[in-house]
Amino acid sequence: MIEIKKIIEILKAKITIDTDLMWTHYNSPEELIAEINLNSILLEEKNREGLDFFQLLFFPTGTLQEISIQNGWSEEYLKLAAEFDSIYEKVYQLMKA
Repeated sequence: MIEIKKIIEILKAKITIDTDLMWTHYNSPEELIAEINLNSILLEEKNREGLDFFQLLFFPTGTLQEISIQNGWSEEYLKLAAEFDSIYEKVYQLMKA
């Protein structure tokens, strides 16, 4: 769980007040951060919905990739997505236990 928390913190630091969200369904960076925070809590409570949210967020051509391309951090997104993918199954198995 610690690894995924680190990824989420890095992600949240990338989303600033100036973040362009044009190709997403979010109306503001604050709305996105609030949803990330809510799902972080669900994740900590071992609620699968939180993990599912982050999986969707990191999908190729998904919300995060669009945001990263629009805001100039697509290389970092690719690294974060690869990290997330590498630990997803471990976190999923922990939630099942």
